[in-house]
Amino acid sequence: MADDEALISRMALEGEGEIAGMVARLRPRGVRERRLREKVRRLLCEVRDRGDDGLVDQVRTFDWPCPGPEALRVPAQAGPRALKALSPNLRDALKKAARSVRAFHRRQARRPFPPVTSRGASMGIQTLPLDSVGLYVPGGRAAYPSSLLMLAIPAQVAGVRRIAVASPAGPSGLPSDVVLAAAALLGLHEIYGLGGAAAVGAFAYGTRTVPRVDKILGPGNAWVAEAKRQVFGDVGIDAVAGPTELVILSDGSCPAPFVAADLLAQAEHDAEASPVLLTTDPGEPARVERELVRQLKGSPRASIQRRSLKGRGALVTCASRELACAAARALAPEHLSVQARRPEAWAARVPTAAAVFLGPYTPEAAGDYGAGPNHSLPTGGTARFSSPVGVWDFVRYRSYLQLDRRALREAAPWMRVLAVAEGLHGHAASLAAREGRP
Repeated sequence: MADDEALISRMALEGEGEIAGMVARLRPRGVRERRLREKVRRLLCEVRDRGDDGLVDQVRTFDWPCPGPEALRVPAQAGPRALKALSPNLRDALKKAARSVRAFHRRQARRPFPPVTSRGASMGIQTLPLDSVGLYVPGGRAAYPSSLLMLAIPAQVAGVRRIAVASPAGPSGLPSDVVLAAAALLGLHEIYGLGGAAAVGAFAYGTRTVPRVDKILGPGNAWVAEAKRQVFGDVGIDAVAGPTELVILSDGSCPAPFVAADLLAQAEHDAEASPVLLTTDPGEPARVERELVRQLKGSPRASIQRRSLKGRGALVTCASRELACAAARALAPEHLSVQARRPEAWAARVPTAAAVFLGPYTPEAAGDYGAGPNHSLPTGGTARFSSPVGVWDFVRYRSYLQLDRRALREAAPWMRVLAVAEGLHGHAASLAAREGRP
């Protein structure tokens, strides 16, 4: 590893026994630090116990001098006005992104499960859209209309009746113009100038101004993530998201300017973002680092990128393809970019990645900005057991069962045996009553 003044850490993996140490070094910190937990708990309690008054106090403390709860909901005309005021190029880009994302997610549209029928028994699964969802769109240092597209479009495809949006408001009391424009483009009308734990609390518990929802989705900072963790159970959530992460899996065949640009694209999100290169080419880290230095000179977000590269980044030389893929599997990254000859073969060895980008002309940025797949993804290694946001996040499933008299009488004897074995004699009696037994 390089000295403390290095732009980005250099590491070398010679065997699988070294992977655990690499993961410990690169894994983003959680959001469960005791002080943060307690502060978020107090903020959520303020909203739960004081309703609109608690919301307004938090908006005044953290965002803008809100005159009262009536100012929390964005006026209906603000979205269409913002959409009309956009430059033609930006408006056209939003429309194209929305079309691509909608086309992709329509392929996920719910299909009925075929029922099971046999000798008087009918059973199956019904797919039902959620009734209401709250979508959180980050604000503050940057505006994220793309995140709104990625969340609202699958909700619309799923058939969700009520889609509410919360995004931090600026000094004017309104969220970003481009976020408002995206909402108008999608036909969304329930929008609140709310951010942080206050927004999560309002959606989870409900106030006079902000009715509660069934599920909260969307990325945010550590305060938002911790708030979502604490309200889970009172309301559904998509995930407790952490800092964004990219692993580039490489054999050295991709031009160094491409690799460096992708690492910097990831690094500009946040000082906690994790941009990592795993390569089997011993000469690639030096080539990429030279490019990082060169490209940083003209970057408007160089300060954030440098902190990300130094704190959470790494250029890792791996002794073999098998070792590089094993390291990627252990990291289970949010984004996996495969820059290698025959990238599909490499990607097949890393089933734990949330989203995969194959080949030199598929930058992760294309996924962020509407090529089709969703960019709302699990982080912090949770891709081992979680999936990208999709239509499936906006539906629920319920089972049904219908037995006629013959079907029940055929099944009841062995069912009663199981009920008695569990000591649940009332269950056995319920079955027996329908067999004509006392």
